[in-house]
Amino acid sequence: MKEQDRRAVEGMARSGMELEVLLGCFPSFPKEEVTDVYCNIHLLLNDYREDTQLSRNCS
Repeated sequence: MKEQDRRAVEGMARSGMELEVLLGCFPSFPKEEVTDVYCNIHLLLNDYREDTQLSRNCS
């Protein structure tokens, strides 16, 4: 996958798109690479949330 493609997948993963949707949006990209990008982004986001201790009240 090209760097530009990777950044597109990263952006969509950061916006909250689920893995299954990402795979459907990018059927020509290798599934393993899209999955790796998705997992890496979510690991980074989870670390950030834990570090900043963000909480959400949706009520």
